[in-house]
Amino acid sequence: MTDVITNIETAAILTLKGVHGTSRTAAQEIVQHQIFQKTGKGRVGTGVYFWRENIYAKELASCWYEYRVRKGYFKPNEGAVIYADIAVNKNDFLDLEKPLYKDALGIFAMQQPSLEHLDDDAGDMGALYNVFIERLEKNFNLKCRVFQIRIPSPPKCQTYPTSLLGNPLAYVVRDETCIHLDKIEEIRK
Repeated sequence: MTDVITNIETAAILTLKGVHGTSRTAAQEIVQHQIFQKTGKGRVGTGVYFWRENIYAKELASCWYEYRVRKGYFKPNEGAVIYADIAVNKNDFLDLEKPLYKDALGIFAMQQPSLEHLDDDAGDMGALYNVFIERLEKNFNLKCRVFQIRIPSPPKCQTYPTSLLGNPLAYVVRDETCIHLDKIEEIRK
């Protein structure tokens, strides 16, 4: 929003809609305590991951839950999908899909001595994103509470048309106070 008198951009709150897949037990704890547990390094850095709400989001969240079942983190047939509003000052939101940030990330990654040895399963890629964002925060005196990025859909998730749309958009929430629960649905097969 721009102030019509001074023509200065004023801070505005973005309200993003996200969908998160988890177990029913974890969903109940989130409701009870109003706290999400951030991932360690995650796929693209530390935070709580949400698929951008759209016609594919519920299926992506369900596929994430099923992937975690196969990995042994969750019990089968106990999945839940959490719908949330993510409220963040637009100055605290990074769109890492913008070419400027993509190019900066590429340059940063190429400067890392062991780029070819990064192991995504070990969280190396997430650690790289963490350092990149921390450097952006320091160099540009900003605070990244939420960022947007495209990440691969969960393995064996056949419904999302990656070849047509590219990887789905996700929000990574680094500050859990930005998350406001909307509703929870059980995953039914």
